[in-house]
Amino acid sequence: MTPAPAVAVRIGARALTRRYGALVANDAIDLSVAPGTIHSIVGGNGAGKSTLMRILQGVDFPDAGTVVLNDEPVRLSGPADAFARGVGMVHQEFMLAPPLSLLENLILAREPVGAAGLIDWRKAEEEAGNLAALAGAAIDWRLKAADAPIHVRQILEILRLLYRGADVLILDEPTAVLAPAQIVELLKLMGKLRDEGRTILFISHKLDEVMKCSDAITVMRAGRVVARTTASDTNVDALARAMVGDHAPALLIESRERPSGTPLFSARALAARDPLGFERLGPVDLDIRAGEIVGVAAVGGNGQDELVACAAGILAPAAGSIRLGGEDLAGASTARFRAAGVGYVSADRAHEGLCLTASLADNFIAGRERDTAFSRLGFLRPANIRAAAARGLAGLSVRYGSVDDPASSLSGGNQQRLAIARELSRAPRLLVVSQPTRGVDIAGTAFIHNLIADFRDRGGAVLLVSESLDELLALSDRILCLFNGRISGELSRSEAGVETVGRLMLGRRAAA
Repeated sequence: MTPAPAVAVRIGARALTRRYGALVANDAIDLSVAPGTIHSIVGGNGAGKSTLMRILQGVDFPDAGTVVLNDEPVRLSGPADAFARGVGMVHQEFMLAPPLSLLENLILAREPVGAAGLIDWRKAEEEAGNLAALAGAAIDWRLKAADAPIHVRQILEILRLLYRGADVLILDEPTAVLAPAQIVELLKLMGKLRDEGRTILFISHKLDEVMKCSDAITVMRAGRVVARTTASDTNVDALARAMVGDHAPALLIESRERPSGTPLFSARALAARDPLGFERLGPVDLDIRAGEIVGVAAVGGNGQDELVACAAGILAPAAGSIRLGGEDLAGASTARFRAAGVGYVSADRAHEGLCLTASLADNFIAGRERDTAFSRLGFLRPANIRAAAARGLAGLSVRYGSVDDPASSLSGGNQQRLAIARELSRAPRLLVVSQPTRGVDIAGTAFIHNLIADFRDRGGAVLLVSESLDELLALSDRILCLFNGRISGELSRSEAGVETVGRLMLGRRAAA
């Protein structure tokens, strides 16, 4: 009996094109991904990566060209069809059911059933525990998805694919929400899955990660494939040049001496609890002066999320005080925080930062609907709203079709620019920023960093939380490290280094 010929292309595309009005998101894309490999797709925001991946997973459909599976052209009818063929995807934005527990989300639509026809929760918990151990993750499976930290939700999305037995895993920016140690574990897991015969499409802006894990690399720019290579035949600089069409912009953010005078923002003995009532933050004291960027470094779950939520006015502290410009805001409404001059860029742009089903224009003025520029006698002024949105988006070089398009039509990085454009348009005094460049390309990262630095240079105060130590070291004038909800150390820019900050994040003393 003659053995079946080996499959050359487990998943790919031939002359695949997708348009959104005048915007050509994918332009005659050819892609070939060999089975049992890690194939990275890199490119700037708006390059068309996410659109291509959505088509490969059956979420979107091409206007021309075909998807290829096992060397054969196919027309997918939807995600269920793709998954029946072994293809699953973890999207940039979470696809979980917020009211359900993490365990319920894991087994949803594939619940283990016992002899009596009821869900076998013991078996479900056992399988969940095995998957978490495989990924090196500690997960409280009883926690509701809506209450889980962002990095836990991201890990769960990956575990759901493994639970359902997918052999092609499309991972769209999976490391964007992970701490450095968690990234190392994920890359190890990806390598193990590849060695077991699974095929992985890895989309990332972090080129050092791409170089570490990839068997093959495809570079996209402006909707087209501009390079195909392997990690052994390229380097980070070459990939960056291919992505942006020129040399990647340098980050030239200069540190400033700590301003003198009365702090603009002050927190004293601040403490906060998570949704289950456990105290995650505090007590901490924190001052931020006008013209200063204070960065917060912490491993996920050490109180940084609660600190951001309290500073932005979306979580009432369990104890302590919050003052902005002398005004006592502890326990005040979110609206009062915003009226006092607090701008907030959320780490979760899909659920907190933006309304993805609303238009770009509506997202741009969200919270300012009653401004006289945008409404009159209780009626909105659509022409003014569209004009303001167009100006704001143009100022941040957002790539879009029409301001009437939904925010979901933007790439992840352009969604982030939209969220930042809205907050800066309010001229805040304090900007609370969490993960500002998550899912943002090289050029976009430099652009956003300079926006934040420019805001500081014009007298604004910034509270910056990021899981990227490089970002904190590039932007912060001072860095506070949190461990178990308390400040484990404070460093000036000149004192801060990766090793020193890393030790303090783990609750250890800085090296002498």
